[in-house]
Amino acid sequence: MTAAVLYDWLNPLDTSRRYPSEASGAEGDLRDPYERDRARIIHSGAFRRLQGKSQIFAAGWSGYLRTRVTHAMEVAQIARAIASNHGLPGSLAEAAALAHDLGHPPFGHNGEDALNRCMQPYGGFEGNAQTYRILTRLEGLTTRHPGANVTRATLLGVLKYPGGRHGHPALYADDAQDDQGWLYAGHPEYREGRSIICQIMDWADDIAYSLHDLEDGLATRLLNHRDLGSGEALERVTARARRALPGLDAGDVRPVLAGLAARLDDGHSLAPGTARVREVVGRYVHAFVTATRIEAPTSPQSAFDFRLVVPPDLAAECVVLKAITQELILREQRTGVYARQAVTIVTDLFSLLLETALGDLDDVRAAVLPLETRAALAASADEAARARVVCDFVSSMTDAQASQYHERLFSAAPSSPFAPL
Repeated sequence: MTAAVLYDWLNPLDTSRRYPSEASGAEGDLRDPYERDRARIIHSGAFRRLQGKSQIFAAGWSGYLRTRVTHAMEVAQIARAIASNHGLPGSLAEAAALAHDLGHPPFGHNGEDALNRCMQPYGGFEGNAQTYRILTRLEGLTTRHPGANVTRATLLGVLKYPGGRHGHPALYADDAQDDQGWLYAGHPEYREGRSIICQIMDWADDIAYSLHDLEDGLATRLLNHRDLGSGEALERVTARARRALPGLDAGDVRPVLAGLAARLDDGHSLAPGTARVREVVGRYVHAFVTATRIEAPTSPQSAFDFRLVVPPDLAAECVVLKAITQELILREQRTGVYARQAVTIVTDLFSLLLETALGDLDDVRAAVLPLETRAALAASADEAARARVVCDFVSSMTDAQASQYHERLFSAAPSSPFAPL
């Protein structure tokens, strides 16, 4: 038997919750704790809002392009496949993957970068830290406790950046203080690593980003497979890929571009059909999933004792495929204009709402904020805490909500106050 099978994935430490859960012993409920986590995530408001948040294209541009929620579902499917292949609990990997993007603000990474700049004086903003905040504090699934109250293993499965990101720790200061060491259960050394479920979720996320977003770029004709053979494409993709893997050079990138173009080319069409693109993408996904292996000691003591091993050549190929999307699709003029609009909307909203939040909350102008947000602001101890409340509010919006809210606040054109935001 493998070490993954020998480890007790339903042990009390991994399956414990911050607050007592009535569902744990409910008569007739035969689900394991991670299946209950998955249900809590799917039924959360934060998960539903992902259907209105961008993946790489604006939500609503087309009925068949991916949004943040379809991306999360695809990552979950891939993560479950990897975990199940290695004898790990698929329900746990699926729960972590479904939750991994809950903290993303409107407009994808463009909105994330804009909010981070706005929040620099107050501890910054980072989507993964916001995911933890939603799961432990913001998502109101019950009146008995804050957050979704998922298991410790699921929470550890979403923390992709143990060393922090954007210059701030993995968790916001107030969330880390509120945690009081519960998350790592007396094992502070785990703070420097990632659980095996998190490693699987992260690789599944890379697979989905590198292939499914590329598929959408081909479907919208923002990218033509014939362009992959040009010298310009080689130069740009190589430069982008080297940011993630500095050791890469054009000799490493050229065969990846050529291989992708050859697989997509049917020999007579100007652009590959939908079925052919999906077939090609499916073969890449299969290769990236099945090539992995797990390293672990004979008697692992925790989920941090396991390591997901991805062959270096496939890891590099994935980086190049991601670079194609980043360079040849996201930096195309039409998507670039949309990105600029996204930054403006998020920055304007945050600035105006923060000014409001720091003023008199009894003033009629404070009514631009929802009643529950005003209540949270009134309970905030200082300026940084109020800024975090405003950040929570802005980051929770869908793309459409943010755009409509911005239009109401900054456009001279009148609109009905009864039209929903």
